[in-house]
Amino acid sequence: MSKRYLIGHPGVGKTARLTERLVELIGGGVRPDRILILVPQESHAQRFKAALALAREAALASREGRRAQRARLGQPEIHTFFGLAQQHVSLFFPRIALRAGFADPYREPVWMNVEAAQYLLDRIVAPRIGEFEHLRMPRSRLLIQILDDLNRAATMGFPLEELADRLASAWHGVEPRQQAYRAVQDIALAFRRFCLQHALVDFSLGMELFRAHLLAADFYREYVAARYRHVLADNVEEAAPIIHDFLRLLLETSETAMLAEDTPGGFRVNLGAAPQSAHALRLVCEVTPIPDPRLQPGAPDSPARFGQALMRAINERAAQRALRSSAVEKLYDGEAPTHYWATMVQAVADRIGALVRSGVAAREIAVVAPVVEDVLCFELEERLKRYGVGAHAVRPSRPLHDQPLVRALVTFARLGYPEWAQPVSPSELARALALVISGLDVVRAQLIADAARRACGPGGIVALPSLDEPSLWDRVGQPFHERYAALRGWLTIWAGGHPAQGAPLDLFWYELAAGPMSQPGFVFGEDAEAREGCDKLIASARAFREAFEQADLQSWPTGESIHPPEMSVLGLPPRPEVAERVDAGQAYVIALMQNVLAAEYAPERTPDVPEGSILLAPVYTYLTGNYRSRYQFWLNVNALNWHERFYQPLTHPYVLSREWSPGMRWTDDDEQRASRDLLARLVGGLAFRCGDKIYLAASRLTMAGQEESGMLAQALRGL
Repeated sequence: MSKRYLIGHPGVGKTARLTERLVELIGGGVRPDRILILVPQESHAQRFKAALALAREAALASREGRRAQRARLGQPEIHTFFGLAQQHVSLFFPRIALRAGFADPYREPVWMNVEAAQYLLDRIVAPRIGEFEHLRMPRSRLLIQILDDLNRAATMGFPLEELADRLASAWHGVEPRQQAYRAVQDIALAFRRFCLQHALVDFSLGMELFRAHLLAADFYREYVAARYRHVLADNVEEAAPIIHDFLRLLLETSETAMLAEDTPGGFRVNLGAAPQSAHALRLVCEVTPIPDPRLQPGAPDSPARFGQALMRAINERAAQRALRSSAVEKLYDGEAPTHYWATMVQAVADRIGALVRSGVAAREIAVVAPVVEDVLCFELEERLKRYGVGAHAVRPSRPLHDQPLVRALVTFARLGYPEWAQPVSPSELARALALVISGLDVVRAQLIADAARRACGPGGIVALPSLDEPSLWDRVGQPFHERYAALRGWLTIWAGGHPAQGAPLDLFWYELAAGPMSQPGFVFGEDAEAREGCDKLIASARAFREAFEQADLQSWPTGESIHPPEMSVLGLPPRPEVAERVDAGQAYVIALMQNVLAAEYAPERTPDVPEGSILLAPVYTYLTGNYRSRYQFWLNVNALNWHERFYQPLTHPYVLSREWSPGMRWTDDDEQRASRDLLARLVGGLAFRCGDKIYLAASRLTMAGQEESGMLAQALRGL
């Protein structure tokens, strides 16, 4: 039996060896349905699916192959770990539901997406929001951090009752935090009880069910042993300990296995990755290091060689002569960064323009920064226009309602459901019309919106009125009159006499996107990326509605101080007998507009960068999105947020880990050591994913006018 563990830098062929192994297994007559492939996210599955298709084509090329192909059963399973866990928990739910604590073990569970979980948690947090006022952070971030605590407890394997004490072990400030930590623990326990009462399963409960009630069960071990005889797993360093526990079980029961680890890796530490836990799997495998030809003696200078030296400089806190590299260029003089942030952005745009004019394809260029804000997107896009280059920004963690398309679709939903009594302002309508009607600029859209406000009166715009004044359309343009009329006609039918009146919000958006907005002259008829964004919103709203209705949340009062009887354990007032009802669509829209929902979607594949555009992405998104570039631009290299963790007072990736022991204290030295370790892995990961050259950009003053000099800038001194 062969159990191999591949270790190597990004780009040396580990995934290629995994796909070759898949083809070898299929070609060798192994039953496809006995093969399990685990990937860190959906976008990483494409290479395995492509390899599988090639293997089948090769098998069908011969008569014997066609006969063998017909005789084989099923196909290999390709899963993210959460996808596999969800499938198995659902399969064995009747066997584990009772001892897991579900009130009705015979009731089919509903899997909640992150939006439904955030909305439900917000209903529980609301009466205790005052206990977090001193933290001065947006409510959506509060919800995300509590959900993160729930997720960490489940994937690391410690009880929720330890949350407060663990968090307290990392706090050294003056003001008291213990009350807030206790509140977090109480809310997390209340959320878990409510889910068990109503057969709702969020990510954390799904992982808890898998870890506590499947992995330890003899019947599940027997199932896994019979089901999966051959295992392939990529990027195991990005996985949480619960995944490594499952892989350890597979290594014991399977015939063959091949696991791959990127080094440097473990970029998802803030999302639960545990590289040290992955390293323990090496003990039961044959470890196979894969050499990197870019680092061999005599190999030409490269970003990879620079990355290796920079990692050493960061970890050893010492300048390295090897940092001097022809594969790296500073966009500022000597060790003195450009004074102003805007000047730095201009220097980056100018160098990108020069590269494109020299024949480099724009899509082979990536601009990365610790944080990619709206102002950076705007400024870089504007400066690149003079060179005929676009900027394709990838920011999966951006809150849904921050996205212009989502705001436009919400505006039309408020017009399509007049019973919600949510009038639209002229500015909201103008922005929505300008976004969905091709060629309509905001100035002319504002003329239409102002006319709609005058027609609707002081109560606000509750429906699109008929606007037939010739003078208006002489100024705006007659083609836009036709498109406005088509949109108005569809919304009028939906709101007034459509057979599906009162239908779910996700159906409203689906029919709106498939109807008028897919016609010539509208956004979905011309922009595939916009259609993809709409599809994600529809899927999000549908999953939210299913969980909302399953839990009977529509009967909850809308007031923030009134909550269901299950919450009485927190000392809350009892639920009133009469409560205002709100449907799932209205609740979803309200939560979106309040920025309570901040979903992150993992795409099914790494999105292609459009022709003529450079890639603009946060560092973590670039590293975890499987991107590669010929040229990289690192922005703000003197910034602190290259190594400082985001301010998250109610969660902590290290004290909420399996390696943390009760009674330990997190010190400033621990923070410094963790920051250096993570920074070294980040810059190494970037450098190993760059083909030709890295450009370093810095400004003495940040966008906010502050001076910074972080660990990365210190390591780069003397370059």
